Amino acid sequence: MDNPKNSVDVAIIGGGPAGISAALWCDELGLDAALIEEQTELGGQLRSIYNPIENYLGVTAADGREMLSRFEKSVASRNFARRIGIKATWIDFSAMRVVLAGDGTRETSLECRAIVFATGVRRRRLGIPGENQFLGKGILESGSRDKHLASGRDVLIVGGGDAAFENASILSEFARSISVVYRRPEPTARAEFVDKARRLSNVTLVPSTRVTEIRGDVVVTAVELEDGSGNRRNQPAGAVLIRVGVEPNSELAAGALELDDAGYLKVDHTGKTSAAMVYAIGDVANRSSPTLSTAAGTGATAVKSIFQLLVR
Repeated sequence: MDNPKNSVDVAIIGGGPAGISAALWCDELGLDAALIEEQTELGGQLRSIYNPIENYLGVTAADGREMLSRFEKSVASRNFARRIGIKATWIDFSAMRVVLAGDGTRETSLECRAIVFATGVRRRRLGIPGENQFLGKGILESGSRDKHLASGRDVLIVGGGDAAFENASILSEFARSISVVYRRPEPTARAEFVDKARRLSNVTLVPSTRVTEIRGDVVVTAVELEDGSGNRRNQPAGAVLIRVGVEPNSELAAGALELDDAGYLKVDHTGKTSAAMVYAIGDVANRSSPTLSTAAGTGATAVKSIFQLLVR
């Protein structure tokens, strides 16, 4: 439910696992909090996980949606404001004021004593012709979810990391052929993933190559590839899956908070950023270990630090 108040102790921006954890711990410690999520439901990247989750201590789930339902049940009776479908558009860090817009209402602001960034990451895009045009028309969102769409097709996977090679293995059971295209001479995926892909008869690795265009008419029919020497060629493809990593949702902090060279928020061991009473948790502050366990743990750590500062 929305909170009619215009001030809280803690404004949490982002309703993924880290933000949900932070909201739970605010209630646990008696802090008045508002959880702000611009999408129409909570969950963040959990909504896009279609594989089983088996590495969260004490809990397993068939997919991200099931894990999200468990998280939501655990906070259903917790006392914090839920501002869903509301976007934080600007932050005045000196006045500790978050400007909000959305849900068809006029722009409002929320005063707070502490701010927690839990804005997560988004999938990196290629930025090439055809990428927008063919979304949902041959460009797959997930190998696990969309494997039926690859059935009998020539599939091209872009990326050299774990996700690209995991999806190659998943789709190899359905696709006629799979080409895994990556820009470096060697893939960055774990050796076991690469070795498994190399053993599959219908998977071909295409190193030192980049995709320069996705082509088609109504749906994807081909891609343009460029090798390390600048030579370009057309390759037929009936489906494309892009897995070239992620980038942080840190635009609200740009120019005000200290970021690393990739745009992730720099934090100390408690999650504190370069600004007083401003924290960052979960993936937006964690390049090395973007996991559910880290998200939940950093949410608890940051809120405990905020509590100690507010009540002393």
